[in-house]
Amino acid sequence: MYAGAWTPNQHNLVMFVLVDDSGVEVAGLGDTFDLEISKAGAPFVTGTGVKDEVGSGWYSYLAEPDEADTPGPVALKITGTGTAQQNVEYIVMDRSPSAVEFVYTVTNSQTSLPIEGVDVRATTDANGLNVAWRGTTDSFGVARDIYGNLPRLDPGVYFFWSRKAGYQFQNPDTESVP
Repeated sequence: MYAGAWTPNQHNLVMFVLVDDSGVEVAGLGDTFDLEISKAGAPFVTGTGVKDEVGSGWYSYLAEPDEADTPGPVALKITGTGTAQQNVEYIVMDRSPSAVEFVYTVTNSQTSLPIEGVDVRATTDANGLNVAWRGTTDSFGVARDIYGNLPRLDPGVYFFWSRKAGYQFQNPDTESVP
């Protein structure tokens, strides 16, 4: 079953229901279910992202950026105790044709100098729960993903969260992506 697009080289959140052979939702597995990934037709390997139970038979998987580093289909095979195997397919591609590269720079508020090594998250909500992008600042204070790419975001309002030991940031920082 085709479920949608994954943004390349970024965390991608997957939500799904696990059911038994009769189609009844199975709750209570926590993160003990198994999830395997096949990128672009390669053999299935164990997923390395974060698994969690949402409730009422719903579960989530936050895929790692390197699980979305190959353009094309990404097949997920999900199994668990007392569940029927669930098969879900995504396609790694830009979220939408309107997505743009956005430059986000972190500087010291007292010296105006860039700060390297700041963990930066961009969320679509002011509570910081729906992460759209995550990366780290380079030596110029510019936020980049693990592949050195700028955030690629759809136009709209985003809330940026910065974190680094020894620094205090005003979180969230609201930014508009044109």
